[in-house]
Amino acid sequence: MCSTNYTHCLGVMLLHLALISILLNILLFFPGMQRVSSDKIPDEAWELGGLMGSGIMMLFPGVVYLQLRHFDCWGCFKHPACGRSLSNVNSVIFSSVGIVGSSYALFISLLAIYRGPKCFVGGDKWEYPFHKGNYLVDRKYWKDCKSPDHIVPWHLSIFLIQGLIGTIQLIICIFELISGLLGIVFVSEKYPWARREKL
Repeated sequence: MCSTNYTHCLGVMLLHLALISILLNILLFFPGMQRVSSDKIPDEAWELGGLMGSGIMMLFPGVVYLQLRHFDCWGCFKHPACGRSLSNVNSVIFSSVGIVGSSYALFISLLAIYRGPKCFVGGDKWEYPFHKGNYLVDRKYWKDCKSPDHIVPWHLSIFLIQGLIGTIQLIICIFELISGLLGIVFVSEKYPWARREKL
């Protein structure tokens, strides 16, 4: 069920989204495209939501989805249904990994959007000046961030994209998890490969 051409396409999509997420997390270490000391880098960069959550952790289901159709072709122990069962089990396991990773990245993104960026507020102080997402409803608060230039739209753009990527990855992995679970049930009933053929 899950080792078809569309799963291969989903694997390609996950790999591309994972690479974009890793790039976005790296950009967080350069707020406003400026080099700053480590204490001025936002906490969200160190939490690695894009690098680990929707980045490296998503490489595993992405690669597995690319390879699932080979199990259907090869089978195992000379039983094609064995290959289908194995592909479905792999789909369930690695989809679960993807769900954990994308959920973590999505959570970090939403928290970062709510919290706002870390920026220079004057008096040699770098902090989070916004409170309870107030900057999202009134742009007059944006002036509280004096530096880096355009840090608020920079922050919002990165985490909105990251949140969108995390959401897409989560939907794909949930879909493949359900597909894999259904595949395990119906393949095992339809193809009892473990039983010996009658003479």
